[in-house]
Formats: sequence, structure tokens, C-alpha cells
Amino acid sequence: MSDIKDALERIHYWFKKNHPAKIASLASGLSPLEIDNVLSSLSFKVSKEVRKIYEWSNGYSRYDCADDWIFDYMFLLSLDSAVKEAQTWVEEHEEIALMYQYAGKPVLPICMSDMEFLAVVATDEEEATSPVIHISETAEISLRYTNLTAMMLTLAESYETGGFFVNRNGYIEKDDKNYAAAYRKYNSAITDLAIERFLKMFPEDSSWQTVQLLHDDLYMINSYQIEIPASSLKTQVVNTLLNLLQDEKHDSGFSVVLVLEELRAVEALIQVLQHPNKWVRSRSAFALGKIKAFEAVEFVSQLLKDPDPMVQEAVQEALEMFRNQR
Repeated sequence: MSDIKDALERIHYWFKKNHPAKIASLASGLSPLEIDNVLSSLSFKVSKEVRKIYEWSNGYSRYDCADDWIFDYMFLLSLDSAVKEAQTWVEEHEEIALMYQYAGKPVLPICMSDMEFLAVVATDEEEATSPVIHISETAEISLRYTNLTAMMLTLAESYETGGFFVNRNGYIEKDDKNYAAAYRKYNSAITDLAIERFLKMFPEDSSWQTVQLLHDDLYMINSYQIEIPASSLKTQVVNTLLNLLQDEKHDSGFSVVLVLEELRAVEALIQVLQHPNKWVRSRSAFALGKIKAFEAVEFVSQLLKDPDPMVQEAVQEALEMFRNQR
């Protein structure tokens, strides 16, 4: 747990040395008793990391912060403001309350920018860590960091290596290459979190939206070039998706193929080339070309004789990608 404290001190040191005005009004930390008192009004538990960050600083009031954004384009909410925001979400009518959940669990916002948030997921007990999610202005929820410690270590290293920097106008900008290097270093376990969420949600909601959530998370993960190794979880989700494709009642075939592409599930994509739906066949062929699955060239080539012109066109594109990648 000292990692998060070290990371926070590194962030503070960087700003104190380079842009002290941005942290001049950052509040001092709370005592353990003060933190207990504020958190006691929540109807759910949060990770021990939350306590560590508020022992370091109580951030800013939601309405007293101007451009003091030092955490991923956001500012640190005071604990009182964070709890009040979470209580508002829980107390809103059922539809709104369900929107501000992650895999059925409520969340506590930690950082904010306009109407966007970074939030930590509730825990069954007071566990050491929990995932950090991003909530957009339209209440779209996606994974962002493995946990608060990973987030702060990513940010600390990003500032130190130029992944984040403050431009001449005083705004934080990102160098994608340096930030991605730090992100990969501290968030390698994030793929399992995305898959676990899907497997938990799927039995109750097997709609295309649930599949799309997994795709969006995996797309973000792949954008940072985080390897998705073979694992029992990956096998389980691939088998679940293949079973879904066999269910004619579902219309999520295209979304399923997109997830298989992000998972680099070559054998599954080869199998799906024989699917009765032309959209599924065409996207599977295209996906195999896109992910450079050279072992699939023979299987993709067989679809040159597919009866549907759209599939034939996708196959031609895939084969062109194979030729250009050799």
C-alpha cells in the first residue's frame, strides 16, 4: 500500500518543482477518524486505497476548483463532495442509480472534470484495491485503471517522463507514446478485470450492449498495446461468445466478432467464417487480415467463392492486408 503514497508524493514533488501554482490550494490530508466519519454515511464499502489518498490530501471542493487538474485531466474531489455525489446517484430514481454502477456495484467518484468522473468501484468488504472506471458526460462507464495505486503510479511516471506535461497556456497535455509506456507498466492486469465484468454480467444480460461494453474496454486496452495472453478467462469468454453466435434469437453477431478480434482469438474467428450470417462472415474475414493471422490465409481464401458479394469484397480486403503485412 506504500506504493500509492510514494506515487502521490512523486506527483506532488513534480508539481511543486515545475508548476507550484496548480497545487497551491490542494487541501491537506484528513485523519483516519475524519475519513471514517465521512465514509460512514455511504451505504457501501470502498477500498483501502481511498483512505490512503485522502490521508494524503482532501482535494478540492467541487465548486472551488478552477483549472487545478492534476489527475488525468481532472481534479481531486474532497471526500465530502465525493460522498455527496455518490449518495445523489444512489438516491436518484432506479434508472439513474443503475447507470452509475459497475457490474452491479455502486461507485464512489474520486476525480472530476466538468461532468466526467473517475470513480472507484465498491467492494464487498474493505478490500485493498478495486478498479478505477471512467464515467462520461452521457453516463457511459468504461474501465480506466486497474486500481487507484496503478492510476497514481501511471500518472507519476507520466509526469516524470513527459507522458503528461503542462503547455504554455497552463493546460495539461498528453504525449501518447510516453503515457502508453507508463500505462502498460502498471495496468497489465486490466484485461482480466474487463473479462470478469463481462462474465459476471452476461448471465443476466446477454444483449449486444453487454458485448459492446467488453469490446470498448478491450479496444482501450489494445490501444496501449497491452498483451492479452492465453488464460482460462480468455477461453471462457471466447466459448461464451461462440455459443452466443449459435443462438439465432440474438442479433449481436457483429459485436461478437469485434470482441473476438480484440481478443486475437484466431481459432474462433476461423470457425466463425462458416457462420450463416453474411455480416459475421465478412467481418471475421476482415478481422483475420487486420490482426495478421497468417495461419488463417487458407481459410479466408476459401470464401472467395462465397455466394454473397459483400463477403467476397471483405475477403479481398483481408487478403490484401495479408499481402501488405508480409
